[in-house]
Amino acid sequence: MSHRKGAFKVIEGDLERFIEFDREASWPFVGEEAKRSMSYEEYGRRHRELVERLYASNLENKIFFAVDEEGRVLGAAWVGLRLDSVDYVPVGYLYDLEVAERARGFGVGTALLAAVEEYCRSRGVARLALSTPVSNTTALRWYLKRCFRVARVYLEKRL
Repeated sequence: MSHRKGAFKVIEGDLERFIEFDREASWPFVGEEAKRSMSYEEYGRRHRELVERLYASNLENKIFFAVDEEGRVLGAAWVGLRLDSVDYVPVGYLYDLEVAERARGFGVGTALLAAVEEYCRSRGVARLALSTPVSNTTALRWYLKRCFRVARVYLEKRL
């Protein structure tokens, strides 16, 4: 399917449609070890449970979709408002911003990010945070080009 630049709009969305879109979009990013230990059906169950729990834990949530002229989802973004665990002020946390491969390079991600930022500003939130794997250099470069900066370092240890 081809896509014309500008042939989409950003709309507000609902949790169920987000879960369906994100389940498919996130599967390729699941590590090989995790894929060996669970079926796709088990992944779908765990994905739903995680998203629903995170959604319920926020002060507020907003989901945006970029849709084409026929209403097909080209991308999605989910931001949750929560209290920062260091400064105790409301912060927007960008849980996910996914763009379908067929729609990359047409401004879909930029439009979704703009909608998220405007929503946060409208709620009096002055900071937007996110996490991305250091191995995802494409995403890291994309966010840095959009004025994100490294503010904290997330460390993990394999047990």
